[in-house]
Amino acid sequence: MGWPAQFAGDILAAVDNTDRCYALVQRLYAEFVEMRRELSAIAVPLAAIERHQAAMAGDIARIDGAIDRIREDVSRIKRRLDLVDV
Repeated sequence: MGWPAQFAGDILAAVDNTDRCYALVQRLYAEFVEMRRELSAIAVPLAAIERHQAAMAGDIARIDGAIDRIREDVSRIKRRLDLVDV
């Protein structure tokens, strides 16, 4: 095979690689678009879960405070009734 034929083969191989790369980029782009759609669909429920978690954390903090006050009241009642060893 002479020089011009080899050069033409190299050009055809490069064009074939370019076509393959372009097809791969198109597939990746399509998958990227689909992934963005899926992420958008997940974002709303995730935000709701985050708000719910924050509300629950506030509820737990209030419950902890209430339990602490009840413990203090029970301790005071026990002391008044002399039910506690000093």
